[in-house]
Amino acid sequence: MAGFQLANVLHVVLILASCCDAEKLERTTFKAAVYEHAVILSDVRHENASVSRTTALQHMMKNLNIYRDQVETAAQQGVDIIVFPEDGIYGMGFTRKALTAYLEYIPDPKNESWSACSEPNRYPDTHVQHFLSCLAKNNSMFVVANFGDKQPCSKSLHPSCPSDGHFQFNTDIVYNPNGTLIAKYHKQNLFFEYQFDFPSTTEVVTFNTPFGLFGMFTCFDIIFHDPTIDLINLGVRNIVFPTAWMDAPPLLGAVQFHSAFARGMGLNFLSANINWPLMRFHGSGIYTPDGVLTYYYNDRQRRGQLLIADVPVIRSLTPALTTRTDGSPVVQWDQPPTVRLPSQLYGDAVLTKDHDNSTFSSFVFHDLFTFKFLDDVSAGTLSICNNALCCFLEYERGVVGDDVYAFGAFDGLHTYQGTYYIQVCTLLRCSGPTKSSCGKPPTEAKTHFRKIIVSGNFSSPYVFPEVVTYQNRSLAAPLQHTWTFTQSVLSLDTRVMDPVVSAGLFGRVYTKSESNGHNQVDSSIQRN
Repeated sequence: MAGFQLANVLHVVLILASCCDAEKLERTTFKAAVYEHAVILSDVRHENASVSRTTALQHMMKNLNIYRDQVETAAQQGVDIIVFPEDGIYGMGFTRKALTAYLEYIPDPKNESWSACSEPNRYPDTHVQHFLSCLAKNNSMFVVANFGDKQPCSKSLHPSCPSDGHFQFNTDIVYNPNGTLIAKYHKQNLFFEYQFDFPSTTEVVTFNTPFGLFGMFTCFDIIFHDPTIDLINLGVRNIVFPTAWMDAPPLLGAVQFHSAFARGMGLNFLSANINWPLMRFHGSGIYTPDGVLTYYYNDRQRRGQLLIADVPVIRSLTPALTTRTDGSPVVQWDQPPTVRLPSQLYGDAVLTKDHDNSTFSSFVFHDLFTFKFLDDVSAGTLSICNNALCCFLEYERGVVGDDVYAFGAFDGLHTYQGTYYIQVCTLLRCSGPTKSSCGKPPTEAKTHFRKIIVSGNFSSPYVFPEVVTYQNRSLAAPLQHTWTFTQSVLSLDTRVMDPVVSAGLFGRVYTKSESNGHNQVDSSIQRN
């Protein structure tokens, strides 16, 4: 009799386990959170600064206590994964020497399994890792944070070992709901971050969750092929993105570019930024292949914000790579993604070079674009070329007001604060009536469009659709999914949208010469 009861109990357990497994397999959404953090900065960051470990911990705890509040709030709403920003635990602007006391040795989760919450004494001076590990464990949540990794080295084993005897890396770390460190990534493309070292090799880092495979990279990495496209080529469809991104419209605004990257690549993209409007650090969001789920764009007030959204589950796909005649990769998916990677649509037979006197040149983020003004008519078409890139615009406006719009193209090597090759077709509102005002960051718009179609003969498959509107006296990402992007064509039906600030296509040509942004800059603030 006892054996019969035990058999029944085991049968019920197996049924419940089977149901749970089936539920996980059938899961269609997960709940994600990102936190835009108004980081509390240290007062001691200058060249000869040196603080004790105790002082450094006291400073970091001010930020970590805010993290704890956000995780607990997110847990109450059933969040599965939360992402915190780059530099959020200690701030930015440090010299190498000033930052050292803030760092900790972070072990490699590929080589060992460690929950700092359960085993806090395995390594000395790992107070921050213990705190983050317990946050994840106590709230049953994946926690993604950015922190500094201090790795010992010697000249005999590492010729590039710094004179202070250790490497300092800008590092993303991930804890699972048990508090175990499951992934760490060293930022590859540093942006004037002399307090950190470059990793010797590019790291392509992923981690598994019940709701999909995730990859991660940091801030300025998004501009470059490695490791960003490496992850895409592995079939990763979910990205966590800690960032300290300085807003740079009209092409590289945080919400603008990061949402465009998600749409162009067909990804779920969880972007957490610093909030410091005085220095133009702001703009976080949760983005999908179908558009913007939620975002935060506060350029007036220094205030943190927790964003939470239900995100569609996208399982990783297995890509097969082929090569174009120019050597660039073509991604051919075994299963088609929600939005296919764009490919060249228009050839020279469709768009020919325009030598009309109505063209003019103006700088956009230090690149000399070729532009045409939109005529004072309600509808029309324009074509414009710059080097080998030709762009086409079809538009229909509502009532024509005082706003001045121009349509422009750029095909060339961007060399300001980093070197990378871009191709851009963009419709943008000029900040004034003059030609030189076209390309300066816009602050408002009043004109509604009924239709906008932008296309171009891009030489790369990596093209990202950017759309920015004006709402409630601020730049905004359109939440309404009234626009489409396929095959290098951006189509907007904007009759229910807000006034358009800019709309266009931003293309990256990774096969051209490029370098990361580790160059001298005339600024005391180190960013991205």
